[in-house]
Amino acid sequence: MEAPQELSKYLQASVVQLQDSIEKGIDSGLLESGEDASTLRHFFVPVTEEYGCGMYTRELTVPKGMTFVGKLHRHPHMVFLLKGELMVVSEAGRESIKAPHTWVSPSGAKRAFYALEDSILTNVHLTKTVGEDNLEIIEDEVISPTYTNMGLPEPDLTLLENN
Repeated sequence: MEAPQELSKYLQASVVQLQDSIEKGIDSGLLESGEDASTLRHFFVPVTEEYGCGMYTRELTVPKGMTFVGKLHRHPHMVFLLKGELMVVSEAGRESIKAPHTWVSPSGAKRAFYALEDSILTNVHLTKTVGEDNLEIIEDEVISPTYTNMGLPEPDLTLLENN
């Protein structure tokens, strides 16, 4: 169910502000990074002549109690919650999802997650490049550093000032 446009913009700004707050908190030492408690694995399917692309899969293991914000993806892709339960907030609203759960993430979607249980979350992307040695190239292909780079307006953080 899609959130009304005003709420959608508010939620989008909230996710970006949460990401900024987490990064600042870690940089200042007020928050502890969860990178050591989680695992990120990469898998690749070779580029085939028949289809003209390969696949890149990111599998993230997340311990119960961890809060994190996902990447801003340039293209629609498949997402699988293979294990656990997550609270998810995005511009579409808030939802609790329990494994097994599969969805298509649209381009330009950014989500905040809270692990209600130990979880495994997997993203699958079509890509023109594969291989561990090409991770930087692949991430440039599938992940955008900003909304502007995708031709989208940046979230309006002023919507959060009075709340």
